Amino acid sequence: MTTAAFAFLVLRLFAVSDYNWHTAFAVLHTLDLKDSIGLVLGTVMADSLASVVFLTLLVPVALLRLVMERRAAGKSRERALAEGRQPERPDLAGALLLLIAVVAVVAYIATFHSWWLLWLMFGVGGLIFGIVFSVQAGGGLKRAALWTTRHLVALVGLAMLLGAATISTPWVPMERIETQDGKELQGYVMQAEPGFLKVLTEHERKLLILTDQDVRAREEITGH
Repeated sequence: MTTAAFAFLVLRLFAVSDYNWHTAFAVLHTLDLKDSIGLVLGTVMADSLASVVFLTLLVPVALLRLVMERRAAGKSRERALAEGRQPERPDLAGALLLLIAVVAVVAYIATFHSWWLLWLMFGVGGLIFGIVFSVQAGGGLKRAALWTTRHLVALVGLAMLLGAATISTPWVPMERIETQDGKELQGYVMQAEPGFLKVLTEHERKLLILTDQDVRAREEITGH
């Protein structure tokens, strides 16, 4: 596990536990360290603000990266032909990232009918491209924008760590659980094993262990 991945895990652990040491220690034992991708995606998908911010930036940034890669590839090809060398194969990472971004946006809009996300995305994208391409060459703002594009991975990583530390919504769906004594509680099922559930309560953020005999019904609460 890399240092960044370890930092993300620790920050998520404390954020969902309201920075309570005992709760974080209890939640720790529900984690499957092999499912780090699911934890990251669950963090983004479970919180409405995180989803909107992530998707609003994802498509413009992916498109900007693709454009910059194509421009750099074109210049590299011209140099290779001028020197009589075989041009390098194009890097498809930018195109793949853009495809994933578009699929994610379409899925979000289709699910929540959030058409306003398109306008927000176009506005942010226009601002990003305007800064990069419309500012007079050599200006400080453009240099800052180009520096940002070159250090995009590091900046995205810092943003992910900031989100990990501030998003209190866990990476699993919220559920409404009815117990055999007629009580209801809302929380997040952090672990479901034969015979018991480990539930992180919505408000108090305490980890409860419920046996199968304690639970009458479970219902997932959907919607952002």
